[in-house]
Amino acid sequence: MAEKVKKKQSFFLNFKRFNSQKGEEAGLPSTPQIQSAPPMYRPTSQITSRHNNSASSDNMKPRKLSGGIKDLIQCALCLEILSNPKMLPCQHTFCGACLKIYVADLLIINCPICRTRIQVQNVNFVDGLPSNLYIDTLLAMVGGTEDQKQLETPAALMNNTLQSVELFASGVRCSHCRTICDNMEISNCEHCKSNFCKVCWLQHLEDMRTQIGSILKELDSAASRLDHKVEHYEDRFDRIVEQINTSAEEKINAILEAKMELLREASELHKLGDMTALALKSSLAEACEVAKRAMTIRDKIDDEQVMTFINLHTNTLQLLTEVSKWDAEKYTFDKENFRIESDSSTPYDAESDDPLPEAAKQNNPMENEASLTLHYRSRNFIPHYIWRKTSRPSGVGISPWNNHLYICGMDSHSVLVVERSQAKIVTRLSCDEMLCPVQIAFMKSLGEIYVTDKWKHCIHVFSREGEYLRSIGQKGSRVGMFRSPEGIATDNAQHHIYVVDTGNDRVQVIQSDGKFVDQYGVATKQQAMHTASVWETKEILCTEFNGPTAVAVTNDRVIILDSGNRRVKVYNKQDKSKIIEFGSLGQRKGQFRQPECLAVDPMGYILVGDSGNCRVQVFKPNGQLVRVFGRLGSEPGKFGWISGIYVTKELDIIVSDTKNHSVNFF
Repeated sequence: MAEKVKKKQSFFLNFKRFNSQKGEEAGLPSTPQIQSAPPMYRPTSQITSRHNNSASSDNMKPRKLSGGIKDLIQCALCLEILSNPKMLPCQHTFCGACLKIYVADLLIINCPICRTRIQVQNVNFVDGLPSNLYIDTLLAMVGGTEDQKQLETPAALMNNTLQSVELFASGVRCSHCRTICDNMEISNCEHCKSNFCKVCWLQHLEDMRTQIGSILKELDSAASRLDHKVEHYEDRFDRIVEQINTSAEEKINAILEAKMELLREASELHKLGDMTALALKSSLAEACEVAKRAMTIRDKIDDEQVMTFINLHTNTLQLLTEVSKWDAEKYTFDKENFRIESDSSTPYDAESDDPLPEAAKQNNPMENEASLTLHYRSRNFIPHYIWRKTSRPSGVGISPWNNHLYICGMDSHSVLVVERSQAKIVTRLSCDEMLCPVQIAFMKSLGEIYVTDKWKHCIHVFSREGEYLRSIGQKGSRVGMFRSPEGIATDNAQHHIYVVDTGNDRVQVIQSDGKFVDQYGVATKQQAMHTASVWETKEILCTEFNGPTAVAVTNDRVIILDSGNRRVKVYNKQDKSKIIEFGSLGQRKGQFRQPECLAVDPMGYILVGDSGNCRVQVFKPNGQLVRVFGRLGSEPGKFGWISGIYVTKELDIIVSDTKNHSVNFF
C-alpha cells in the first residue's frame, strides 16, 4: 500500500544530535541512536524520531514488549515509547516535547486521538499538564533488559558505582528529585511503588487528584455510550416483538400458545438486558460519586486517598470493559422456525482455502472470467501492509478524486483521511452531531461524501474538501427516515444513494437532497385476520430482509447482504426483480455467520466479509464460490471481526478489522 520514501531529518532528530554534541563537549560518552521505523509508517512529517530526557534513558535498551503494553506506552504523535508523558484533560497521554510542537502558538487544540477541543491557557500549558502515573509505572517496569549489561558505557559503570556507594549511605533516595532523606521523611506510594520526599509527595498526591477528574470524564463518556447502545438494543427488540406478532397472526389459532411463549421469552430477555444495563448505570454513577468526593478532599492527605485512587482506577477499567461487551449477545427472530435466535459475537475459526500452486502470471487478470478466477484462487492473501492507528475501524473507501483512503472510526466519532503512499493521516471528517460512523460512499459527479451514522440514525454529507454540508434523515419508520442505518452505496449516473436501513429491514433509494425515490425488500400482501369472530382480509406491509447490513451497486445490479437470514440477494436495478440469492447459516465454505459487509470488484465478483467466521469469501456474479481466505487470529492474514471491505480497480483488497484494531491491505 505504502511506498517507502526518503524523508528530511525531523526536528526531534536534530534536537537529539544537538544534545549528543553537548554531552561530548561536557566529557560524557555518547550513545548510539536507536533505529526508528520506516518513515512511511509515521503519522506526520514533522514528528519522526524520538527524544530522551536523561542520559540514563539514552543508555537503556527498550524491552521487547507485548502488543498491549507497547500500545499503552507508545506516543500517538511520534510512535515511539513515551518520554516525559503528559496527559491532556481527555486522559490521552503524549510525550511532553511532542505536545509542545503540536500546540505551538495555538489558543485551542484538538486531541490528536479523540478530537476533544482543549483551550490552551498560557505559554506553559504543556508543562502544567499532569503526568500519567499509570504510564510512568509501566515505563519504569519496562525500562531495560538483560542485554543492557553487555552495552554498559563508562557513564553506566559510574552509575553502578554510585549505587554501590549508596548502600553504605543512610536514608532513602526520592524517586522524583533523587535526594537522599531520612526514613521518617520518605513516603512510599502503593500505586507506583516509588519513594517520595515530603515536597515531591504533595505534588504526587496532587497529580493523582488531577487524574481523578480525567477518570470522571471517562465515566461520563461511558455512560453516554451505554445510553446509545440501550436505545439501539430496545429498538431491535421492538422490531422483534412486531415480527413475532405478525408471524403469529399468520398461523392464527395453531400457534397462539407458541406466540405467547415467545413473547414471554422476548420480555424476559429484554428485562434481563435492561437489568444488566441498569446495574451498569448504577455502577457508573457510584464510581462518579466516589471520584467527585475524592476531588473535594484537600485538607487531609493520607494513604487512604491513594487507596481510593487505586480502587477507582481498577473499577473504571472494569466498567469500561463491561460497557463495551454489554451487547455481545445478538438476538434475531427466525420466521421459518418461529423462534428467537441467539448468537454471540464470539468469532469462529471456520473452513478456509489455501492458494493453488502459482500458475503463469496473467498480463491482465480481468481479461475474462477464467483469468480472474485463476487470479483469486492462486493469490496468496498475506497483507503487504497493516494499518494499526485506529481503535475500532469500520467502513473503508478510496476517494475517486485524490486516491486517499477514508476509514470510519466508530469510537473516535470521525472519519480518518489517509494519504496512501506515505500512510499519513491528512485530515478527519467530523461534525458535532456525529456519533457512530459505520460506512462511507462517494458521489464523484457531485463531489460529495456520504457517511452513515448508526446511533444518530442519519447520513452526514461532506464536500470533497472535507467541509460538512448537511445531514439527511432522522429516526423513524416512514419513507426517508432511518433506524440504525449501516451500509451505503451510490449510483453516479442517476445521482441516487442506496442506504441500508438496518433497523427497518429494508434498503431505501434516495436523492442527494434526501428525497425518497424507492425501496427494496418491502411489499404489500393480502392476509386473512380473525377479529371478533369475523374473518377479514387486510393489506399489510411485509419485508423479506432481516437486519440487512450492506449494499453494492453496479451498472445493472443491486447486491444486498441480508445478514439476519445469512443470504446474499442480487436484484435487477431496472425492475427490482430478484436475479439470484445464495448462502445459509454455518461454518462450511459458502455459508455465513453474522456477515457484515460486502464489495464488488470491477468484473462483478462479490466479496463478502463473513465476520462471525473471520474470513472473506469470493463469489462469481452467479453465486458460485471461487475462494475463501482468512482465519481466526491476530497474525497477518487472520481476522478478529471483519467490519469493512473495499476492492480497488487494480484488484487490491482493503479489509478493516474492528477487534484487531487494524486495516489490512492485500
